[in-house]
Amino acid sequence: MKKILLAGYGWFASIPEGQTNNAELIARALDGEILRSESGEEAQIISLIVPVIWKEAFAPVESAIRMHKPDLVLALGTDARACAMRPEPYGVNWMRGKDAARDGSITDMDEAIVPGGDMFLRGTLPFEAMTLAMLRAGIPAQLGALSDAEDGAPLEKKSTTGFYLCNYMAYRLALLAKTIPGLRTGFMHVPTQPEYACAQRLSQDPPALDAPMHASMPLDMMIRGTREALRACIG
Repeated sequence: MKKILLAGYGWFASIPEGQTNNAELIARALDGEILRSESGEEAQIISLIVPVIWKEAFAPVESAIRMHKPDLVLALGTDARACAMRPEPYGVNWMRGKDAARDGSITDMDEAIVPGGDMFLRGTLPFEAMTLAMLRAGIPAQLGALSDAEDGAPLEKKSTTGFYLCNYMAYRLALLAKTIPGLRTGFMHVPTQPEYACAQRLSQDPPALDAPMHASMPLDMMIRGTREALRACIG
């Protein structure tokens, strides 16, 4: 039986205490599940929760890959602006934003992930097939993209993964796949839940009731979407 490592980012600072990242909730919900493709191949999901800290994000994923020797790896992260499940083919070689250490210190990051490395890398999962599988199951899905960056950007290319930790994971996974024969890796963004989008609106004082709402998706639909995307990977 094949093995799937499903890595979901955990809690981060903009999520209220007592709540957590949708990526973590999806990973926990699917942990241990056995998937069967249309061709009859089976794969078991092994889930991992990843800290939202640059200095600690990739090490546990790489360690789990060495330990479990999965056939494929899919990492998940939440994008509050996403209107659909979004498989992300590309990661770019830049990280930008604040990094919070466990001791409470904050570091501003604005540098290459791998100095002198490729400007961008493509993951090795069937991202188009993943997107189609979710759409056919009635789950909103959109393929991530690579495009030319605007003037003044750190790179000539930009990806819908952005420059934060989701992009970091996408790039590092694609880089690792080049060194481990047969390993397939990739990243997927998921939206926020409707309850979170509503809470964000109500947190404004006064709430802008006539402003466009952030996109959102029920958790059970995101779980089903991830399941269909992974099933497409083992077919």
